Formats: sequence, C-alpha cells, structure tokens
Amino acid sequence: MRFKQSILSVLIRSAITATVVVPSVIFAQDDDENKPMLEEIIVTAQQREQSLADVPISVAVIDGDILRELNIEKMADLQFSVPNFTMAESGIGTNVFIRGIGSGNNQGFEQSVGVYVDGISHGRAQQARAPFFDLQRIEVLRGPQSILFGKNSVAGALNLTTARPTDEFEGYVNLNYGFTFGEKETELVLSGPVSDRFRYRIAGRYHELDGYIENLTLNRDEPQQEDYTLRTTFEFDVSDTMMATLKLESSKFDVTGRNIEINGEVPAAAGPFTGLTYSQILAGVFGQNPSVLNNTIDGKRSSNGDFSNNDQFEAVLTLDWELENHTLQSITGLSNFEFTDNCDCDFTGANVFTLPLSEKYDQFSQEIRLTSNTGGDVEYIVGGYYQTSDQEYRDSLIVNSSSILVPLLNIAFAPFNLPAGDIIAGTAAPRIATVDTDIFSAFGQFDWHFNDNMTLQLGGRITNENKDGFRNLTITRIDGSPLSAAQALAADIYGQAFGVASSNLLGVFPGTAGNQLGTHPVTGSRSETVFTPDVKLYWDMSDDTMLYVSAVKGSKSGGFDFRANNRGISATMAEAFEFENETATSFEFGGKMSLADGAAELNFAAYLTKYDDLQVSIFDGQLGFNVGNAAKATIKGLEIDGRWQATNNLTLSGSFALTDFEFDNYTNGRCNFGQAPNGPQEADGFCDYSGQTNQLVSDWQGTFSAHHVRELANGLELNTNLNVFFTDDYNASASLDPALIQEAYATVNLRIGLSNPVNGWDVALLGQNLTDETIVKFGGDAPLSGSSFGAIAKYNFIAPGRSVGIQFSKKF
Repeated sequence: MRFKQSILSVLIRSAITATVVVPSVIFAQDDDENKPMLEEIIVTAQQREQSLADVPISVAVIDGDILRELNIEKMADLQFSVPNFTMAESGIGTNVFIRGIGSGNNQGFEQSVGVYVDGISHGRAQQARAPFFDLQRIEVLRGPQSILFGKNSVAGALNLTTARPTDEFEGYVNLNYGFTFGEKETELVLSGPVSDRFRYRIAGRYHELDGYIENLTLNRDEPQQEDYTLRTTFEFDVSDTMMATLKLESSKFDVTGRNIEINGEVPAAAGPFTGLTYSQILAGVFGQNPSVLNNTIDGKRSSNGDFSNNDQFEAVLTLDWELENHTLQSITGLSNFEFTDNCDCDFTGANVFTLPLSEKYDQFSQEIRLTSNTGGDVEYIVGGYYQTSDQEYRDSLIVNSSSILVPLLNIAFAPFNLPAGDIIAGTAAPRIATVDTDIFSAFGQFDWHFNDNMTLQLGGRITNENKDGFRNLTITRIDGSPLSAAQALAADIYGQAFGVASSNLLGVFPGTAGNQLGTHPVTGSRSETVFTPDVKLYWDMSDDTMLYVSAVKGSKSGGFDFRANNRGISATMAEAFEFENETATSFEFGGKMSLADGAAELNFAAYLTKYDDLQVSIFDGQLGFNVGNAAKATIKGLEIDGRWQATNNLTLSGSFALTDFEFDNYTNGRCNFGQAPNGPQEADGFCDYSGQTNQLVSDWQGTFSAHHVRELANGLELNTNLNVFFTDDYNASASLDPALIQEAYATVNLRIGLSNPVNGWDVALLGQNLTDETIVKFGGDAPLSGSSFGAIAKYNFIAPGRSVGIQFSKKF
C-alpha cells in the first residue's frame, strides 16, 4: 500500500525536529581521549573536495575498501547497498534508475542517470555493466545534477573516482573464490614513485564465474562471465604549481548465457492452439526440445544460447594548475566502447528466432574548469565543455529454415493461399541506426556566504546539442544478400506478421498497404539549446548542523528511435523517428548533522520532483519498441541515512528511503497481452497508467550495516561485517503487469575475516544473500507468445541466490 501524504509530512516534520533537538540530547559522551569518533567522508559531488557534511545534496557514498570487502563488483551489486538506486538488465538493454526514473529499452536514449568516471561521461547504457575495480569511492547523487555533471543527469549521477598513484610504494593482491557458483577473481595493484616528480599506479583484474542457472537445453550453467581490466595511471609534477595525470584503461567483460526463466503461463483462449500453454505448443505441436516445458522459477531455464561481448578503452589526460587564488583544471577524454551480443530473444529453447545486435561508440570530450579557492565571501566554479560522439547500432531478426515460424506462418497465411513461412525461411531483417552528436556547454556555480551562517548557491548550465540520425531496415537473406525472386513477398510477410516496416516493403497485404507501417530509410536532424538553473540556500545552524533547501531544473536531450519497427501511431516514420527533451523540476529540503561530539551523524532529504514529457520505450507487442514523450509524473519522498561509532570497535550505519511515484498522465502505456485497452487512447490499443507507479519502484527500501573489529592475540584482528538490504514489493515489468510483481524481501550478507594489520594480510569468509531470496529484477511478456501463438508466458531476469566464498588479500 502506498504511503499517504500525511505520513510523509509527519516524517519530514520529525526530521526537522531531530535537526533542532537531537544534537543537544542524545549520545552523551564522556570527555575521554579515547572516545569514539567517526572518520570524515570526503567527496567531490560539487567538483571540489569537500566533507560530505558540507554538501547540500542527497549523496550515498561507498568507499573503495568496502567495495572490495563486500564483493560489490558491478553496478547490479551496488543497488543492494543504496536505497532508491536500481540497475536491471533486459534482453536488449540496461536500465539504471534513481528515485524511480531511468531510461528504457532503446539504444538511442541518453541515460537519465549520468555515470562519470574520473570526470568522463559513460553515456551508453551497456557501459553500466562494466565491473568496478580499484576505486577510491563511488558517490550516488540523487536528484537532477545538471550543472556540474551535464545536461542528461536528470534523475541523478554516479560519480566514480579511481584510486590515485601514491607518494610511497604500496600495493596489494586480492584473491577471491566462490564455492557456490565457481567464481574466481584476482586483483593486483602496484603504486609508488619513480622520482620526486613522477608517480605511477598499475592495476589489473581478472574475473570469471560459472553461473547460477542451469540451461536445460544446452546442459550448462549460465550466465558465465569472464572479464579483465588493465589500468595504468601516471602523475607528473610539471612544475611546482602544475600536475599532469594520464590514465589509460582497457577492459573486456563477456557473458555467455542469461539469467532468464519463463513462468506465468496461461493457456490460449482461442485460435488453433486453444487450451494449450506456450510451452505445450512449442514442445507438443512443433516438437521442440522438451526443456521448454520447464515453466517455473526454479534455477533452470531453456535457451539455444546467448552471449554479450563488450570491449572498452579510455584515455584521460587531466591537468591541474594551481594559480594564485584559483585552480584551473583541464580534463581531456577519449573513449571507445563496443559490444556484440546475441539474444535468443524468444527466451526459450525452441527454434523461433534470434537477434544478434552490436554497437560501436566513439567519444571525445574536453572540459575546462576554473575553481576559486575557499574562504572568501564568494566561491565559484565556472567552465566550458565540448563533446563529440559517433554511434552506430546494428541488429538483425533472423528466421532460419528450421524455425517453427515457418510452419506457423504457412498456417496463418493459408487464407491468402500463400506459403508465407516457406518464403521467409532463411531470411533476416537487418537494421542499422546511427547518430552523430556535438555538444557545447558553459556552466557556473557560485556560493555567496552573505553572513557567517547562510550561503546562497546559484548555478546554471547552458547547452547546445546537435544530432544527425539515420535508420534503415531491409529484409534480406541471412547472409545479407538480396532476396531471391521467389522471396519477393518476404518483406510484406514480415510487415503483416510482425509489424516490421522495411525499405523493400511492397504493400501487398492490408496491414502493409499504403505505407501503413511507415517507410525506411528515415533520417533526422535536431538542434536544441537548453538552460538548466539550480538554486540552493543552506544554513550552518551550528558547528554540527547544516540545513538546505534547493530548487533545480533538469533536462535530458531528445534524439532518434533506434528500435522501432514501424511508425506506431505517428503520422509518418519521420515523425516517429524523433523524440523530444525530457524535463524535471525538483524541490528538496535536507539536513546534515553531526551528533555525540562527532561519534554519530544523521542526514536526511525530503524532495518533490515533477517530470514532463517523460521519454518512454513501449514494446509494440511483437518485436519492436516505439519511443515517444508520453508521460508526466510526480515523485515525492524522504531519504534518511546515518552512522554511529558506537564504540572504538563497533560502527553501525543505516539508510532508509520512502518513495511515492505517480504518473500524472500516461495514457499510451503498453498493454499486457490479454489486457483490454482503456483510457483516452484505447482506440490505438494503449492502456492508461495515469495514477499508477513506475516499473522497479518500491514504496520503501533500506539498509542496515554493522562493522565490528575485535583485537586478538599476536596482533590479529577479527573483522565482522553484517549488511542487510530490505525492500517493499515492486513491479518488474515496464507494462506494470500484475503477474510480475516482486514481493517484499530482505537479503543478508555476512563477512567474517581474520587479519594481521602489521603484516598486511587478511582472509575472510563471505556469504551473500544468505536468506536465499528469489529476486526478479526485470520481466515482461515473452516475445511472440501472445501475438503469434495466442498464449501468455512471462520472462523473468533472476538475481543470484545464496552464495558462499573465501577472500584473501595481502598488502605490500
């Protein structure tokens, strides 16, 4: 049940009361030299090093040591440590959400959650799958972050900082082995000086995983992972006032198989397969592998095989020049990212169709920032940014000669007296989409300390963005050669059966005639200039308490739809190809408090955000996704986090988030198969989701952690880390399918380690998801199950269950 506004108001008032009252009454401590004291957390959330307690933003911070100890290897793991942050992979995309807002399945989308590594934007969705490695920290910034982190960080930003070279030689080796899923990981880091002016850091990582779901069709465990990263960072003191940093990084992260299971089958209610479930149709009628009959979530799946191969290279040159009263910084970045995937996108072990897809992305960026020294009445950061990028996306729907679509379409097209299945046997629908982008922006943020306790912060960013887009789709033979004369109608069969508009469509059938589906190729150009302001007022109420209020506008750029197969409800394909900006207006009230003479801290943020022209990707019920600006939404919530150094040996921490997400207007949502269209756009086959919540949004989430150190004999220490994540239920489906609601759950991770700090070694036993929860991270209608076979089936992306492993590390 959604929490009521009155409850939210009470919680906000309670947080304000705590701000004023708590510092003077709780956690009374003796005036003792050995009294517990929290370590200060330093962040760069405002592009300069600051104490987290001084930053007027809702920020969650995960230290690099914690990432290693808790085996948080990638963004999908991070979500179990940070409330209101979600990451989920789908069959053809990657979804990252903060406060309920993210980008859907379309490679043409910019990302609502900006990801920045050492100041360089990682703007493609699939880059979010890259593993973490040798990081100094991760900062999760909630709410629009358009001023200092770029125009597209409309929901929030992840600010990742890699570890820097050190003035003295140091290093470490980490070895991890997972007993449950056959996980193996090796890390080696060496860092130190070459001379008084030159320092280096060399870091390497190799990781592999056997998998945690059994593929019954291929008799193997999936998803199998193999990845490596090699990073070298050099620092050179060019002069007494200038330092140059060069980072070179190459990584590869590959996955074989997927973590998808089929369930939720409902027999066909009409048609030639009446009374049969999807799996019964596949196995019984078309004689497919009996593994398809497994239709429960039980750690087993059926599939003919999937893979995802990803390669990334990045070079970053940073120049820091200390001037008399300022710091001038230049960040130059060159990034190359590409992936090659194969999706068995019917998500079963039947021979239906496959979808190979690939992307190449090249980016160059240059940022210059001038930062004033602190301590004056006015402090500021001003700068300019330029980015140019080229993106090329390809996919291809492949129907081989033995596909069950061949006999199925022969039956379906019998009234036309046409062997449609035989005609499309051995054909494909290759698509290419490209976009070239140039971005110019200028930004500034000014802090005016107009008295000893009050600061007014004003910020703004103006961005001009130019994009040229292209998309084409042509029906061909599987090898890419033109259709034969006997296959001349193949393009029209694709159009009639699957809603695919192609460049060689003849318009023979009623569903394809008169350009009813739209035409290929299609091109578009767009140029937009957007200004995003940011106003914050913060009050240092005392040495231990800071309150702030903010009003922020954010914007995510429009673009071109890569994944649509037809024009949808648009008048032309050109109109459907382009989508517009998404905007946000956010108001926030928060506070940062130090308690018990520095032994504890409490932070809170209450927010209200309104989104207009939300960009949505709507599955067309067959094989495509149509993009548009379809929705308005209001999100309000409360986030609380805190730490307490209870004793010198025990640290407690926790966080909690309440989220109330409501679509104010979303009348063209995708209906689930079998769901009757409703609302103002019922005639177009859409469902009205106005008044409902969004995909992957929980009403509440939270974490609790306890870290205890016990000193033993002979210089040994026993380290215990307990981490609990708990969440309310949420809908795993973009179409808000009631059959795909993930029930509330709690996961428990526990690490027990024995270490010798003097000698630098540590060995630990690590248990993850000890409650062995079955967690659905993403789901939907199995493609073609309803539209072509008339039977309901659901696919589910499943998170790993309980696992146990051992860790060993040695510092040099």
